[in-house]
Amino acid sequence: MTGDSAGNVYVADMGNDTIRKISAAGTVMTLAGTAGIVGSADATGTAARFFNPNGVAVDSAGTVYVADFDNHTIRKISAAGVVTTLAGTPGMAGSADGTGTDARFHSPNGVTVDCAGNVYVAEWDNHTVRKVSAAGVVTTLAGTPGMAGSADGTGTDARFYRPSGVTVDSAGNIYVAEWGNHTIRKVSPTGTTTTIAGIAGVSGILLGATPRFASPTGLAIVADSIVISSGNAILLLRHGAQ
Repeated sequence: MTGDSAGNVYVADMGNDTIRKISAAGTVMTLAGTAGIVGSADATGTAARFFNPNGVAVDSAGTVYVADFDNHTIRKISAAGVVTTLAGTPGMAGSADGTGTDARFHSPNGVTVDCAGNVYVAEWDNHTVRKVSAAGVVTTLAGTPGMAGSADGTGTDARFYRPSGVTVDSAGNIYVAEWGNHTIRKVSPTGTTTTIAGIAGVSGILLGATPRFASPTGLAIVADSIVISSGNAILLLRHGAQ
């Protein structure tokens, strides 16, 4: 789920294989896809198809980006509801950097977009954080495909376990809700990964100077805080606590 500056909320309706839009007044509409019809088709509105879409993000122009989990692709929806595939090939799981259909993903789970139109992806089954440029060029920013773990480091030296949600700040730092390790990670624009909160492998809900998380799934930056969805709780981590 994500929102735009006009107060509209966008939802990846995973079970219905659709992308929904909720206006500030509470009016719900289906932006793309048809409820209950699974597939992968680039088209407009209800003619488009998704397969268990999960993460969504929206840019300042109203373009929506979708982590199409079981199609292993990153999709793009214009403000008019025109759906295209930005990167990956439907049904072809893997891990390959490249442009457009030459790239491969394995169960992309969360997405966020920066002011330059770069999309960042939390890749659930590859245990990596990927970057997709506005032109569809895919690179691996941090982690090594298929190697689960928890290690701070730069680029492929870092390890993640089931990264789930991602968000980005104005300086280009990426924050990752790491479901499998119960931690919040930070990836710099140059790919240096650090653990900013939580302890790998230790689950719980604990506030204060040494917070604990229970399988965090999503996060967002609001003013000076990072809002985190963890277990059955919504937690605030002060942005300055990084």
